[in-house]
Amino acid sequence: MKVGIDLGTTYSAVARYDRNSNKPIMIPNAFGKEITPSVICFLDDGDILVGEDAKDMQSNGTGVNAAAFKRNMGDGSIAVSFNGKDYTSEDLSAMLLKHLIADAEKATGEKIDEAVITVPAYFNDFQRTATIRAGESCGVKVPKIINEPTAAAISYGYKHSSDKTVMVYDLGGGTFDVTIVRISKGNIEVVGTEGNHILGGKDWDAAIVKYVCDQFIDEFDVDPRDDLPTKNELIVAAEGYKKTLSIAESVTIPLNYDGYSAKYTLTRDEFESMTEHLLVATKDVCVDLIQDLGMSWTDIDEILLVGGSTRMPSVARFLKDLTGREVIAHSDTDLAVAKGAAITAELYCSNATGLRAMQIADVTAHSLGILSVSQDGKKFVNEIMIKRNSKVPCTVRRQFTIKKGNVTDKIEVFTLQGESRVPLDCNVLAKVVISGFYNRGQGVIVDIEYNYDENGVVNITAFQDGEPLQVEAQPVPEDIRWMGGSPRDRPSDEAILKNIAICVDLSRSMDGEPIEAAKQSIRDFVNTLQDRDTYFALIGFGDKIKVVQELSNDPRTILGSIDDLKVKMVGRGTDASPLDVARSMLARPGVGIIVVLTDGIWGKRDKAVEQAMGCRSDNITIIAVGLGEADTSFLRQIATVDDGALFTTIDRLGDTFGTIATAITSGNMGLSVREGGPGRTNLSEHE
Repeated sequence: MKVGIDLGTTYSAVARYDRNSNKPIMIPNAFGKEITPSVICFLDDGDILVGEDAKDMQSNGTGVNAAAFKRNMGDGSIAVSFNGKDYTSEDLSAMLLKHLIADAEKATGEKIDEAVITVPAYFNDFQRTATIRAGESCGVKVPKIINEPTAAAISYGYKHSSDKTVMVYDLGGGTFDVTIVRISKGNIEVVGTEGNHILGGKDWDAAIVKYVCDQFIDEFDVDPRDDLPTKNELIVAAEGYKKTLSIAESVTIPLNYDGYSAKYTLTRDEFESMTEHLLVATKDVCVDLIQDLGMSWTDIDEILLVGGSTRMPSVARFLKDLTGREVIAHSDTDLAVAKGAAITAELYCSNATGLRAMQIADVTAHSLGILSVSQDGKKFVNEIMIKRNSKVPCTVRRQFTIKKGNVTDKIEVFTLQGESRVPLDCNVLAKVVISGFYNRGQGVIVDIEYNYDENGVVNITAFQDGEPLQVEAQPVPEDIRWMGGSPRDRPSDEAILKNIAICVDLSRSMDGEPIEAAKQSIRDFVNTLQDRDTYFALIGFGDKIKVVQELSNDPRTILGSIDDLKVKMVGRGTDASPLDVARSMLARPGVGIIVVLTDGIWGKRDKAVEQAMGCRSDNITIIAVGLGEADTSFLRQIATVDDGALFTTIDRLGDTFGTIATAITSGNMGLSVREGGPGRTNLSEHE
């Protein structure tokens, strides 16, 4: 059996589509009632009551009660603790769903295998996925979740043939949604939605509790809310007083606490006056939606009231004054959402026979963005990928490029939900790490798809050259305050390995001032670039080759080896080329760079040029620095990047090495990378 479940903040209900009558019907609970209180009670003896029994315990102030927990759905917070065990709102929702399903199966004698569950339209990704998990934990499939106003519109419009545009004003017990739908020949198209998931009938109840307790405090100087059982009794009773004020001009409220007794009269006018701000809060949501969609009230044919709290006379009167449109109360105000879910469940059956080919088109309530960096690089921003009120399902594909010279094998994406440009004003949904792409350091293009599925749940996929990449969701760090600061200040574990082989001409012409200037320039060069991801090697060449220092990232070792450079330690001439030795040394992951310093004419230039071509094929960058009688044409031949042959004087040698260091740091010399380097890159920094 497939059912629709209205998982409400204050009351829940289960319905199915009856193919004999071609309409949705309610499935009663064990008490024969069509709605079940969304209340759970933990008793001292270890028993756990759900629904009607739990509501009775709550009204008597017995046990530890959990109610209105739907408001905290998906946030991971502890809703209630009992007997050493903590329960989240998702846990409690699963317990409630299990109870609803058990009652429905007992009433029908059939097993429920699939359920379409409703959620407030304004629920975010956390809340939607938590709802799906809660349902699946009960052993049923959840093929779809549907927005409550959309479900109500389906229940209202599935047999209507006339075309109309309707604003669904859904004021439930704990949440408020307003949705504009177009109904055409029974098809439902959602135009847009807005809402507030912490505004609902419970807030009107709370106003009554506050009114009574304030009166009691003024009279007896004690607060009944200080006693939890008394407070729970008041909360339950307030709902009844609210309902009474919907049909009567006043209500008398008795209160006994701490040896004191009193009765207070609350009139409807007083009640409406002290809750006017709550109606204004719903007005703001309605007006925001109309303006966001570029519509006016004249574009709306009628206002459809859904949710038990809309029975308050002030609601219809308020909306009539606000919009000037006809206000209609749904014939099944409390049951419309469950019935709409049941119709949807029937539509999702492959063998559905009771309904024609009804089309339902919904939208997303929140924009989906990613953490990015502002154009000036000074702050993080929320860059919106999919705007709110986009039709779902919806997919946007964007290309992102990893810069040349970056050896990362991971891309980090933070997804956000919200309208603000400021990341910390949005919900940070997930940290997604993309890996498995082919990176030779020449600049990597990765296609990333951002998707809202038909449930309004976010999905991220990635591709390189059409092939899917690995996408792993990781926990969002507990401390994300850095999103409010400068990108430059964010701690990073990005690793771009740089392997630099410095080849120094030690022929006799370098004796004296040239070699001393070279040593000092190389010291400054190393000090400028040294970090844990930069390795240096030192090679002396003349008639022979000598590796003075293997690759190392230890500054003391490197600086010490510079002092070991001595002219003529490898002969008096320059017949030996160091490029093959350096090439072999740099055959490891990371950026490979050879810096050659020479002041004369090499004896075997053709061989050196051939070796340079081999370095180029291995994506090794060669920068050639010439002093004195260096062969200009030859150095240009062995340099592997534009402007990679630099000619200078002894006095300017330090500046020349400083220029090379700056180019390496900034990546502006077209530096290449060997495969296999570790690290990750923040997507926002390489867009």
